[in-house]
Formats: sequence, C-alpha cells, structure tokens
Amino acid sequence: MSPPSREQLLKTANLFLEAFNEFTPESVVRHRSPTCLHRLLPDTLKSPPQTNADYANFVGALRPIMPVFKLRIVEGTEPIVDDVSRKVVLHLKSHSNTTAGLYENEYVWTLTLSQDGTSVDDVVEFADSLYTTDWLPKLKKAAEEAAAKK
Repeated sequence: MSPPSREQLLKTANLFLEAFNEFTPESVVRHRSPTCLHRLLPDTLKSPPQTNADYANFVGALRPIMPVFKLRIVEGTEPIVDDVSRKVVLHLKSHSNTTAGLYENEYVWTLTLSQDGTSVDDVVEFADSLYTTDWLPKLKKAAEEAAAKK
C-alpha cells in the first residue's frame, strides 16, 4: 500500500481541526483512531498521555467553564506535511472566553495519521508551558466553582 497523499493528510487534519472546534466530548475524538493517544508536552506540565475516552472526559469537564474553544492555524504559517511518515505539523493559537477570563494559548501539534490517512493515530501537543502553568490553577478553581453550583 502506498502512503496517503499530501492532499489526503491535509484533508484529515482539517477535518480534525473543524471537529475539534465544535468542542464537544464527541467531536474532539471524531477523527481519531480507536487507539489514538494525545500527549501534552513539555514534560514539565506533568500530563500523562490521554486515550480518546480520557480526552473526551477532559473536554466534558471543561465545557461548563469553557463552552467555546477555537483553534486556528497561525496566520502566515502553513501545515508541514510528511507523507512518508504520515505526519502533519500545525502551529496553532487558541481562543476561549472562559468563566475565569480570556484564554489564548499557542501550540505546535504533530498529528500522526493512520496508514490510509483518514484518521489520527497520535497527537503530540506542545503548549506554551508558562501560559499553561499560569492558567491551570485558574481553570481548576473555575471548574470547582461551577461544580459547586450544580
């Protein structure tokens, strides 16, 4: 079997981002393979790899405080595609009006796609660690407050 085309890899990466931007527990895993793992780096963030179920639960927990979350490719950048290794690298920025304030972060995501290029087998997310570390306590507090109101 020949590797998937660049066009197929980009199509799947775009479908993945579109579904992610719906930001529901179901949508964020829609274009992932059943064995997909999502890894948040650098290691200083102390985040274990997440299965599809783990990641869907994570998004479900965030929705009360972060009902809308949008990722976009950084203006002036293009995805980097390696059709032999089936990888697509994206430089992304996020935007969300949370109950704790405006959340805007920056990332580099490396997606490894399936043999046929139609689903995502692996996500490696490099986040701005300083920004993420500053925001984690705010998001945790907001989530606790939202849960207490139920």
